[in-house]
Amino acid sequence: MALDYLTADTQEVKDALACIADTEQALLAAEQNYRPVICGERYMTGDEVCEYLHISPRTLQTMRDMRRIPFTSVGERLIIYPENGIHEVLKENLRSAENLL
Repeated sequence: MALDYLTADTQEVKDALACIADTEQALLAAEQNYRPVICGERYMTGDEVCEYLHISPRTLQTMRDMRRIPFTSVGERLIIYPENGIHEVLKENLRSAENLL
């Protein structure tokens, strides 16, 4: 009578390891995209705002200094930006392409 052993070469083990790898990738992607909600509002970091608006960190600081963009200072060095506030600033400053010509 032949015995059935599980080894690293058996299909069942390969399938299980592939499933674990897929789960790991999904968890890493979820962790990378996770933004906690604070009082019902989602906040972005300065790097995320710069990437979203295609601006430099210095431009973001200027916008903050001029109070053109909403922000919250958490501690001494962490500044976060409300996602809805960023969208509102974009809507307020939206100009038609026809008006630029």
